[in-house]
Amino acid sequence: TAGGGGPGSGRRKRHHQSDPPESYQLRQENELQVLESIYGQDFQDLRRNQAWKVVQQPPEINLVLRPQGLTGDNEVYAQVDLWVKCPHTYPDTVPEIELKNSKGLSNEKINELKSGLAELARQRCGEVRVFYFSEK
Repeated sequence: TAGGGGPGSGRRKRHHQSDPPESYQLRQENELQVLESIYGQDFQDLRRNQAWKVVQQPPEINLVLRPQGLTGDNEVYAQVDLWVKCPHTYPDTVPEIELKNSKGLSNEKINELKSGLAELARQRCGEVRVFYFSEK
């Protein structure tokens, strides 16, 4: 057929548009794997501490964020924990975000970061976005 758009290509496109709900879980778990590979010991999947592991829960994570290029507690002058709890329909809905345990950051800076994260969460709705939060 002209343009290479045979009947099979249309079916694949329609199937993609009606992804099953479990694709949320797949997208969430893929994002967590990427974050864990990037952040290593600074990444915590908080669901691992919960007793009712049998029921699949959406991500709840903590990332320890430090200025880029600095490692080790002796060299860090500023850090903050980024806590993110995702709803079942993440990334199509906005997750809960908090900044905790800040060190070396003023309240003004923390409030500025919170505001920026909230705006970014709304702008990137529909995309996996925790990595973008950590880069903020």
